[in-house]
Amino acid sequence: MNEEEIKKFAKELMLKAQPAYLATIDGNGEPQIRAVENIRNPEKFPHDAKILQEYDNSLTPYISTNTSSDKIKQILENNSAAMHFCSPDEYKGIMMQGIIEIVNDPELKKRIWHEGMRQYYPKGHTDPDFTMLRMRPKFMKAWYKGKHELTLSD
Repeated sequence: MNEEEIKKFAKELMLKAQPAYLATIDGNGEPQIRAVENIRNPEKFPHDAKILQEYDNSLTPYISTNTSSDKIKQILENNSAAMHFCSPDEYKGIMMQGIIEIVNDPELKKRIWHEGMRQYYPKGHTDPDFTMLRMRPKFMKAWYKGKHELTLSD
């Protein structure tokens, strides 16, 4: 697979994987991994996926999360992270490594907001416990028809 084929494969997998997995580094320097909603998946999150497609049509993963979560504390201390998207039944996957950051864009939070989120963020899109994260991938491995590695540039 060449670079464009790897990127195309990654985008397609990001649209169908559910969930995604996020790894951060805790205060002891140990990795912690957890499942997160893949809001780029248009089947499960049609509103979120549409907004993200309009906002940023790239390989950039976005996550909505609670500001009070352990992952936010870990990201503020060490913003190195990894994400994994997979389709286990097809033996396909991508792993991205990079920097994860808090998205300070109130307009994105307002646009992505939908009533289904109220169970997590009762005050709506302005809830102080509603945070959006963005990962800036620097390196990616793809598993499909062999292992393929790709260093990504900004």
